[in-house]
Amino acid sequence: MISIGPEFLEHVRRPALAPLLVFGPTLVCAAMAVHELLYNRSSAVDWTLAAAVIAPLVLRRRGPVAVFWCCWLVAVLTWALGTVSLAELAVLVALYTVAAERGLRYSLSAAAAVAAGAGVVAVRFGPPGSVNDVVVVLVGLAAAAFFLGTTVRAQSRYLASVEDRTQRLEQERAQQARLAAAAERTRIAREMHDIVAHGLVVAVALAEAAAATTATDPDGARDKMLKAASTGRQSLTGMRRLLGVLRAEDGADRAPQPDLGSLKTLVDETRRTGLDVRLTETGTEQQLDAEVQTTLFRIVQESLTNVVKHAPEASTVDIVLHRDSSRVAFTVTDDGRPVAGTRPRTGNGLTGMRERVALFDGDLTVGPTTTGWTVSGELKLSEPR
Repeated sequence: MISIGPEFLEHVRRPALAPLLVFGPTLVCAAMAVHELLYNRSSAVDWTLAAAVIAPLVLRRRGPVAVFWCCWLVAVLTWALGTVSLAELAVLVALYTVAAERGLRYSLSAAAAVAAGAGVVAVRFGPPGSVNDVVVVLVGLAAAAFFLGTTVRAQSRYLASVEDRTQRLEQERAQQARLAAAAERTRIAREMHDIVAHGLVVAVALAEAAAATTATDPDGARDKMLKAASTGRQSLTGMRRLLGVLRAEDGADRAPQPDLGSLKTLVDETRRTGLDVRLTETGTEQQLDAEVQTTLFRIVQESLTNVVKHAPEASTVDIVLHRDSSRVAFTVTDDGRPVAGTRPRTGNGLTGMRERVALFDGDLTVGPTTTGWTVSGELKLSEPR
């Protein structure tokens, strides 16, 4: 079977080749017919029939089936009048067009009609004793036109399916990119909440402590104000980095995510507010994934922020992390009795903690105790969802 590749079909679609593909076969058939008619000194009837069988090819792209049957009927009329010429090759061009442009039902009916006409021509006009050879040649030409047309049609459909698939893949890729960007912006917004909220709460607490001790302990008040300024600058730097990521297209300037090693710094910053923060780590010492460490850091950070902000009577905070081969348990407990209506039961901070824990199929419990407030839960050490 003759194969026409996608490259050929792509060139076929170019406007510069369209006139050649439409009028080329028509001109070839016309040139061959004119040469033969002039050579044989044909009559006006022969010229008329030749023009009638070739002229419809100009419209073969618009109505291939109608053009084929028109050419075929004129050819049959020519053979009935007792003449045969090269102009009847237009029937093969029309057969190719039907096979290339229409379905198999139309193609097979057209091919059967051409085969029947080839038999008639071979019997009536073939040399004596060579009828079979003429039939083989004519049927071979018809089969070549039929298979060439069906091959071009199949390749055109394949190319169209490839183009459609490529377009759908591009749309899916763009959609995935938009979803990834939206998820990244949501994560950055949560990170910004954690950074800015904690920094502002610590800075406010230090400023209030400095204001309360200015008269009795000027040096200590000055130290607290300097620490508040330092905390504010750190939060501002983190916020600027995250905003830079939102503005950058590739996110190349993204700041590294905090890990458990950063907990000590977080604890030290919170102690400056006057809280006695104790960090205890138990269990195995296996290395945790970066995402697990970031999740634990953010949960502890949000918990400490809530203690400083909503439990002014708190004096101690106990942070306990226990890890084993399958999970990491965490508990943040303070002794501050909450002021009525100040401890949040819902909010962006608690929602963010629940979302982080849910990524690891974990549990989160938040609520009051007999002496204060506790945040506890666990993360399963498997692939996050």
